[in-house]
Amino acid sequence: MKPKFWKLSQGDKNFKDIIESINDGLVYVHKNTRSKGISVQSQADDFVNASIGDYFYLTHGNNGIYCIGQFSGPANIFSKYREGWMVRKFDFIFASLTNRKYSGVQKWWAPNDNSTFTCVPSNEMTLFEKEILKPFFGISLEQFGLS
Repeated sequence: MKPKFWKLSQGDKNFKDIIESINDGLVYVHKNTRSKGISVQSQADDFVNASIGDYFYLTHGNNGIYCIGQFSGPANIFSKYREGWMVRKFDFIFASLTNRKYSGVQKWWAPNDNSTFTCVPSNEMTLFEKEILKPFFGISLEQFGLS
């Protein structure tokens, strides 16, 4: 089974605790995060249902891309983090090599889109590698066994 890649955005302004989130090995999505477009499943549902072993890159709106993580546990929907927030444990895989803003193509999975938790479609993995993996992390899909 091939792991998926997800965009995970944790806020876009005055969100100072993203570094604490990384340090704690926890990422979060609010339980009321809606679906994107006409999708029946919400982004919150996608967060809960993403597989252990799936990867994500963590962004803060388009204010920075911080890291690549890998889900290491299920979603905790009864989190004590904050009211209404679901958390997931993750393993830190790679840190971003740059703090510049993303200026590439507009995709739901890109930092310049107003989305919270969005999967990179399998038919756009090469574009994801070109736009995110190589310029921000200096890595390729081959390093994940996906080429």
